[in-house]
Amino acid sequence: MSIGMLLVSLVIGGLIGYYSPFYRTQKIGDGIIFTGLAILLISIGAQLGSDDQILQNLNTIGGSALVLCVGSVIGSIMCVYLLTAITSIVDPLFASPDESTIARQGSPSELGADGFDWQIILLIFISLVVGLGLSTIGLPEHFVMGVVSLSDYALLALLFGVGVTVGGDTEALSHIAHFGWGVLLIPLAVAVGSILGSVLFGVVIDMPVTHAAAVAAGFGWYSYAGVVVFDLGGMRLGTIAFLANLFREIVTFFVLPVVAKYFGGVTSIAPGGATTMDVTLPLIQRVSGEEFVIPALINGLVLAVAATVLIPTILGI
Repeated sequence: MSIGMLLVSLVIGGLIGYYSPFYRTQKIGDGIIFTGLAILLISIGAQLGSDDQILQNLNTIGGSALVLCVGSVIGSIMCVYLLTAITSIVDPLFASPDESTIARQGSPSELGADGFDWQIILLIFISLVVGLGLSTIGLPEHFVMGVVSLSDYALLALLFGVGVTVGGDTEALSHIAHFGWGVLLIPLAVAVGSILGSVLFGVVIDMPVTHAAAVAAGFGWYSYAGVVVFDLGGMRLGTIAFLANLFREIVTFFVLPVVAKYFGGVTSIAPGGATTMDVTLPLIQRVSGEEFVIPALINGLVLAVAATVLIPTILGI
């Protein structure tokens, strides 16, 4: 799926949302996002369960991949949180009434009493379990692959739905001014935090600094990281890179609601890395608000470009 197609889907949804005469535009957009997210997560679960290499490596190099994944996620969260604390980037969730009138996305009917969107958390868990189940109960391979092939269409639907909800909320577009050019500091903080966190955690498992850094530099883009690291660093490191970045995408779905609640909307962009331009973008919109969609999209685009340069550069040191 090309970046161009994803952006076109987002823009079309935004235009429809902006010019739509229907008063239930936001609800329609949320429904599209919910459905697309479920299909995408089922597809991810099915791919995990049907990949023998992944399953075989979960108990060995999968452990190393998980350690590096956790390190990169924690590092990125801390760096972005520090960024919001020491710069002029305004986080609407924590701004005082005098600084900002932006409200957090989600009405009392959508959020639990504890501030969590349990509906989306349950959707994530159930969809992944269903996907894993489809690939392990002995269904025909062509059926499972058919489910997996739906992921591209689900992703387009997701971004279309995000566009509809953002376009329908004209106030959200004005909130982008609160970030200004500082929005470009977000991917920088995510990149630095991801690599530092992975390197520090890599020390615990005796992994060379350049190897841990190269794995983290995938920023969740597992398809690219796995192939490039495999080619430049060998089969073992390539598999670790693939698994670590795949785990990052999955872990993001579970930690993002917690990060948004306790660290703020800007920081919620951090865990997803490069995936904030596509797969995890709808969840950011859901748990943090429409005002974070554009910063998240820019973050993902910048990190995707950075990954293509950083991985070969680091492994060439």
